[in-house]
Amino acid sequence: MCSVERFRDIEDAEKWLSTYPSIDLLIVGNNTSEAIVPRLRNLLADQSTPVLIAAQQIRPTLVKAALRTGATDILDINGDNYSLQFKIRYYLDLKTRILALPVTKRPSDHQPLKLPVWKRAIDIAVSLVILILLSPILLLVSLLIKLDSKGPILYKSKRAGTNFRIFNMYKFRTMSTKADQQLHDLASQNIYSKPSLTPLSDSLLDDYRSAFLCDSCRQRGVSCQQPLIDQHQLVCEKLFLRENEDAAKFMKFRNDPRITRLGTILRNSSIDELPQLFNILLGDMSLVGNRPLPLYEAEKLTSDEFAKRFAGPAGLTGLWQIKKRAKGQGPMSDWERTQLDIEYANTFSFKTDMFIIWKTLFSLWQKENV
Repeated sequence: MCSVERFRDIEDAEKWLSTYPSIDLLIVGNNTSEAIVPRLRNLLADQSTPVLIAAQQIRPTLVKAALRTGATDILDINGDNYSLQFKIRYYLDLKTRILALPVTKRPSDHQPLKLPVWKRAIDIAVSLVILILLSPILLLVSLLIKLDSKGPILYKSKRAGTNFRIFNMYKFRTMSTKADQQLHDLASQNIYSKPSLTPLSDSLLDDYRSAFLCDSCRQRGVSCQQPLIDQHQLVCEKLFLRENEDAAKFMKFRNDPRITRLGTILRNSSIDELPQLFNILLGDMSLVGNRPLPLYEAEKLTSDEFAKRFAGPAGLTGLWQIKKRAKGQGPMSDWERTQLDIEYANTFSFKTDMFIIWKTLFSLWQKENV
């Protein structure tokens, strides 16, 4: 059974809600001030109670206002009766459905990693000594980069490290200044890409898209009622997720055309990584750990399955960098890389770090141009 109460003004509504704060749904008109929604919500017994704004026309300014005030949704009162009833019924039943869900055990809160004292001490001592000893080489490389191509000496990029902390990671610049803009054009050459699907005809594509509509939309013969905006275009959320679930999580290319002439030498000798010693000295990363990822890669690793890699130290070299592939095998997949990162995050120790540093010394000159 459902009862409806209507109020002439905000004072009447506040008076009634003060006496009966437990309700299932609250609808307010869009001609009221933005302060009314939070004002009324504070009177509700349950702060999660849906609050809808009724409007005759949904405009972008109204959507922004609804977001600012904390409204749950907008009710188009000029829409068809089915849509209106469906949305109201959906929110009326929401609390009942939530209470009917089985109680699940809450996972223990993740404690942010704090770098062990021994590891931080090694990082400071080693990075400081190497920077002093190699300062002539650093100056020479800086001069050569300036002579080789136009652009800055250092390349600075936002990276996600330990505990998803974002920082500026430094490298000697080995690419052209327009390298980031070329990423989209080179996507098909990514060595971690999975084989693309056979293109669909228009009719098959329509069938494919309709397969991901919810039951309500399919029965009514309408398009997706909860679309996403991707690159200024409306797309179906379920279709978007389906088409992107197999996208590669890492980006790397053989014989990368973005690399400068000097950049090839710097990369093969790993000299381009030397400025990261300043990051190590500052505490952004460690000598040994999981590679800090560019943000466009890190955002693909936020599920429980993969996010564990960020629970370990971020580092200059790590476990997957020293792993050799058997002859005849292809390059290491992004899944294999992530599993090795997770393994290191779970098991890193002084002994493990010393082993990785030792092995890294024999792997500096990479035979594969990636």
